[in-house]
Amino acid sequence: MSLDVPSLPLPKGVTSRFISTPDLTFHILEAGATPVQDRPLIVLLHGFPEIAYSWRRVLPKLAYAGFHAVAPDQRGFGRTTGWDTRSFEEVDLESFSLTNLSSLYMRWGIHCVVGHDCGAITASLCALMRPDFFRSVVLMSHPFNGSPTLPFNTANEGRVEDQAQVAPQGGGGGAEGSAAASGIHEALARSGRKHYKWYYSTAAANTDMSSLTPDELHRFLRGYFHLKSGSWPGNQPHPLKGWTVEEVVQMPYYYIMPLDATMPEAVERHMIEEPSQGITSHSWLPDDELAVYVAEYARTGFQGGLNWYSVRTAAGGRFTKDYDLFAGKKIETPSFFISGAKDWGTYQEPGALDKMTSGAVCSDFRSLKVLDGVGHWIPQEAPNEVVQTIIELTAGLNA
Repeated sequence: MSLDVPSLPLPKGVTSRFISTPDLTFHILEAGATPVQDRPLIVLLHGFPEIAYSWRRVLPKLAYAGFHAVAPDQRGFGRTTGWDTRSFEEVDLESFSLTNLSSLYMRWGIHCVVGHDCGAITASLCALMRPDFFRSVVLMSHPFNGSPTLPFNTANEGRVEDQAQVAPQGGGGGAEGSAAASGIHEALARSGRKHYKWYYSTAAANTDMSSLTPDELHRFLRGYFHLKSGSWPGNQPHPLKGWTVEEVVQMPYYYIMPLDATMPEAVERHMIEEPSQGITSHSWLPDDELAVYVAEYARTGFQGGLNWYSVRTAAGGRFTKDYDLFAGKKIETPSFFISGAKDWGTYQEPGALDKMTSGAVCSDFRSLKVLDGVGHWIPQEAPNEVVQTIIELTAGLNA
């Protein structure tokens, strides 16, 4: 299969092709494949608003190190097809459920699954659910916040209603579930702010971004990538004490938005203070590479990726109940977390990183690596360090 789209400007040794599954036709980028398939397989899962192209600098380096590396456009993104493309009001969000997002990768038998941003959510669930398929896991920018907390032994220890007051059901770990339980969205609204995940789960978000002209889309994505990177001096992240307005409003507008702003407007309010020339994010994301993202999102819109946020944030646990089956379970595979020192993503869910490093949610957590001067877009800002991390984690594993 092929789409009527231009070829991607890929580095030498990286190829593009399609893989058909019962659910989707995946578009993948890959490097290091051999006819006899004798190399350990590494699967790289991108975040939002990204595509497989975000791994363009990592793929050839992994191939050089002896791996077969594959980066798919995930469900709802890029050139992968077969997912529900209906409108916000009509889409079947069940197809974007947590287990559905993860189960497709089980067909590949993976030496290491690597996830960045929301791709780290999928990667962590892969490792949590089937450690026999996924030998190791590297998470970037989004720590694993734990499996769901459910009341157990309710038949002998009181009514379910009483137990649920102590251990809320569903929601998937402490992530969006904790935010909803704390009433943070209502409190933020009273203070004139809103959480970006709540905004991304609304019908307006796709329209706000997809209705931009090509020049406006280029300007917006330049700002979005720049502000969340190590190139923006405004990023001074640190651990937050909890889900309170006083704590979370310390994050920039791209996380805790002005209540009356669209995401492009929130980005512009920070970018207006940046110099019109010499924005340093051009060093790791030049305009010709940014143009790939602009062209892809101009073609597809953003709703496919935004469906993930609708599943997690807006539906009150309706589409995450499949995840409850793994309540109380830890990630058992060797795991590693890598983040940029200037990445707010590490701390946006208070306490999540501590759960990983303490062993509370990962029974074989190997190491934490924080990269000075690097922000959120680690595969693009620091590809050498990403590859070295994967090599270090997988060195003691049998192929």
